Amino acid sequence: MFRIGDFSRIARVSARLLRFYDELGLFVPAHADEQTGYRYYAIEQLAELNRILVLKELGFNLDQVRDILRAKIAPSELRNMLVLRRNDVEQTLALEARRLQQIETRIAQLESDGTLSADDVIVRAEPAREILSIRRTVPSFAAARGLILELRELARPLLPRASTPTLLAIAHSPQFEQDELDVEFAYVVDGIPVPDPAGNPLTWRKLERVERMAVCVRVGLPEDAHLVTAKIGRYLAASGDSLAGPSREVFLKLPSPERMHESVVEMQFAIA
Repeated sequence: MFRIGDFSRIARVSARLLRFYDELGLFVPAHADEQTGYRYYAIEQLAELNRILVLKELGFNLDQVRDILRAKIAPSELRNMLVLRRNDVEQTLALEARRLQQIETRIAQLESDGTLSADDVIVRAEPAREILSIRRTVPSFAAARGLILELRELARPLLPRASTPTLLAIAHSPQFEQDELDVEFAYVVDGIPVPDPAGNPLTWRKLERVERMAVCVRVGLPEDAHLVTAKIGRYLAASGDSLAGPSREVFLKLPSPERMHESVVEMQFAIA
């Protein structure tokens, strides 16, 4: 038997933590002297203590650790709990990656403030396009990303297997409402033979030529697009031009839906 100080040195756990676990009833000493209050631990208790430490490192709180130890949960149940913990950690990592991207974008924006030049926004003519599209009003950017998946699945039987059409988004709303996005997602199918989509929810149509399109590139999620549209706004204020029709987003780099924060998008605003 070891006194608490010696046991803490062997277990590499502070005596303060051992006392705390004892007060919680989570890990009690093998023997406690009623007269002196000294705590004594058996070497066999190391395995139980190590299990507690492992469960804590995996992200379980102390109440969950206590329940796991008391219930003597089977390995299969513990595996299911670990899978849930893994999902939580993956979501946290994804959130932090997105937050890091936002921080980097804002740093870049701060560094460029006051140095805006005409080169930041390009004005050019945009030719007419043939598109295969789906249009819907969605309640969020996340729902809009789901619409991209729907477009991909519906277009699959209509497009040649080897084709890699450009993805295009058109914002039809005359004003921005984050919870009511009137958006059309489309594949540009210029020169690609597309059968009649009759019976398919997709629509084949032509986009008219735009004589003057203000263009700027963004990297990341649409939630951060305001950092780029502000550049276009400053350009319009300086040039005296105004918006003239729906804006478009052309995906120059389209990653998987799970990694949309890596998107490279050309933002286009028709101007007059």
